[in-house]
Amino acid sequence: MERKETQFLKVLADVLGDYGFSPVINWAMRFFLRNPYESLVIVNREGRIEFMDKGSEKFLNLPEGGAKGAMITELIPDSYLPKVLETGVPFAGRVFNVKGFRRIGSTYPLIRNGEVIGAIGRLIFHSLDEVERINREMGRLKSEVRLLRAKEKVEHRAVYTFESILGISTAIQEAVEMAKKVAMTDADVLITGESGTGKELFAQAIHNFVHPQKPFVRVNSSTIPFELVESELFGYEKGSFTGANQAGKAGKFEMAHTGIFFLDEISSLPLSVQAKLLRVLQEREVERLGATGVRKVDFRLIAATNADLRNLVKEGKFREDFYFRIAKATISVPPLRKRKEDIPLYTNHFLKTINERFGTQFKRLSDKALFSFMNYDWPGNVRELINVLEQACLKKWEGEEIPVESLPSELAGTSPVKTPTSRIFRKEVQEEEKKLILQALEQTKGNKRRSALLLGIPRSTFYKKLRDYDIPV
Repeated sequence: MERKETQFLKVLADVLGDYGFSPVINWAMRFFLRNPYESLVIVNREGRIEFMDKGSEKFLNLPEGGAKGAMITELIPDSYLPKVLETGVPFAGRVFNVKGFRRIGSTYPLIRNGEVIGAIGRLIFHSLDEVERINREMGRLKSEVRLLRAKEKVEHRAVYTFESILGISTAIQEAVEMAKKVAMTDADVLITGESGTGKELFAQAIHNFVHPQKPFVRVNSSTIPFELVESELFGYEKGSFTGANQAGKAGKFEMAHTGIFFLDEISSLPLSVQAKLLRVLQEREVERLGATGVRKVDFRLIAATNADLRNLVKEGKFREDFYFRIAKATISVPPLRKRKEDIPLYTNHFLKTINERFGTQFKRLSDKALFSFMNYDWPGNVRELINVLEQACLKKWEGEEIPVESLPSELAGTSPVKTPTSRIFRKEVQEEEKKLILQALEQTKGNKRRSALLLGIPRSTFYKKLRDYDIPV
């Protein structure tokens, strides 16, 4: 070890006391003095340099030992060491210039018997670029965390309300009224209906009717691989199986704590999982895979299915006790073919959203096209109706009216041969339209603004139709 380093270590011997200079401490002190990533400067009371590491001397183009006795401000004009000597106050994490390079470092007073006898300074990094790189990386990680949290909030949030459920038919109105009554209770709910009828729309509306601020966790049973169903629903502890997250993972039941757990396509659940879910509903507690204890959960289950669960029970494909546990409150969403009076309302509503998305300007269906819509059975329900409108808009692209020729063949072929004239088409459409307007007025107790809103048409158009059909304004 070189002379000045040896002298410096002798000074430290008084500080180390009984620890002495063991081999470990010797090597630690060598690293401390020769660390290429940090620098060390010690000045006396006058601000003259008593010690400077070799790396710093080399950086300042000084010969070995050439810094000793020099004033620190001669070599580093922006140094904080003179301020430390004057005030006795340390300065940590300050940025200053050294030969045109920005440096970040810390300076501390050396105090003996209450008097400042010198100061010590260290550069934390030889280049501030590294600090900035770390800051950028930290900023990126913070942004990712914020995005993940925001995504989780969105994923666990319901956006639809009962106002989102359109329809003036008696069937849909009865379903909505039943759902509102059920929403006011804490009972678990089973929503039945064909695919595309809007079962999740009802589930979200029930949630938002009472506790919109609480979590709404959705799971589609049919999309989870069979071997992962339990880990997704119940969660798992670290190391519980090959490929498991080392930190473990909370299950969907835990995520839904205090809120609603929406389980779609519940008929797809394996019988073994149905048994475990039944226990969860009865005991309100879950046990993660690989865990030795249970966790208390408090959520409300809303299940949905497009299958006939009673038939599945008879076939042994669905547990009877589980069925009776979830079917205490049942809401049946009617298919579109049983509420065709809602079709014009849906057509107007979805045309607006499709126009916004595609940049089209369609305002209506032609009389023949609307007649085809009204005479089609819609096996895919509202979801199919939206898809047909999208296809028609993309096919026609320009204009304000969608002709029957733009509809898929299965709809275009529904126009009956026995009504060849457009006059007959128009008369039937007008009769249906007048019927819808009267139903809307009855539903809203004569409120014209709400009636227009319910029908999804501008108020000016609504008033014009009132005059056209001689309905008292």
